[in-house]
Amino acid sequence: MSTPVLTLKGACPPKNGVAPKGCTSSLTRQQFEELTSALQPAEKGPVPPDIRRRFATQYSKLLILSDAARELGLENDPKVQQIFTFARNQILAEALNQHFVEQYSHPTDQQIQEYYDQNKKKYLEATLQRIIIPMPQQNPDKPKPDPEAQKALAEKTRQNWIAGGDPAKLEKDAMDASDIQTSAPDVNIGTRRPGSLPEAHEGVFELKAGELSPVYSDPAAFYIYKVVSIRELPLSEVKTQITQIVQRQQYTEKLEAIQKAVTPELNEAYFGPEQAPSVQQNMMMHPGMQHPTPGAAPPPPPPAQNPGASPH
Repeated sequence: MSTPVLTLKGACPPKNGVAPKGCTSSLTRQQFEELTSALQPAEKGPVPPDIRRRFATQYSKLLILSDAARELGLENDPKVQQIFTFARNQILAEALNQHFVEQYSHPTDQQIQEYYDQNKKKYLEATLQRIIIPMPQQNPDKPKPDPEAQKALAEKTRQNWIAGGDPAKLEKDAMDASDIQTSAPDVNIGTRRPGSLPEAHEGVFELKAGELSPVYSDPAAFYIYKVVSIRELPLSEVKTQITQIVQRQQYTEKLEAIQKAVTPELNEAYFGPEQAPSVQQNMMMHPGMQHPTPGAAPPPPPPAQNPGASPH
């Protein structure tokens, strides 16, 4: 771990305008891996060798250029100092975000069980049948479709289904009555869970096995559902999903609590009324830093104190 992995030859500040000859500084493997580990989130795994090499090249250029900036006294430039302050606050905010991501990454079994018990309606699985009564297609040679007549057809279809009619035949009859020439859809739509149907149809999951829904409608058609069977999903099948939900919930609640503790107030006379943001109007929120792209080296860190390298 003490082996140098990045060596900068000639990396010494000049004295009296003359750079010392044979001057080198280096970064050990331990120092380099501590740096990349800080920049690369742990959940993404180790940095691949090709990216590690690219980053080392990029980082060496950063050190060289930052040294040159210090020689010019740019670190004391008031504008640069303002950017330092902004970047420091930004990094701290991102560190806080990562801290809470890690803190809430492993909900307890009790927290998972409590969420499951409080939201059991979300973890029902219903096997459904559905009859669709489409609105007739408009045709210049035929009268304009009558929504009320179609609604009456849907209600009649529902009553026939309640009376024991074959849903597949009822579906075909509805298609024929609507003068739809395409094949009738399959009435067996399989298992569904809350959230998988149009919002207006979610009442289906309040029904018991064997019950039919009321007639639902939209501009295109009328819909009738029958609950064939209902199964309550055991915790073992949804534990991973609930774990992720509880993680997000705890993380979000913590950040919201921190932000709600302070109320920002803007001087309206200075800032003017709020307007919709645009790309052109947004200020750069990452001064001096580029957004990483997939497969690219990690972004260079801000200047920091690195033992064993030139004075940074």
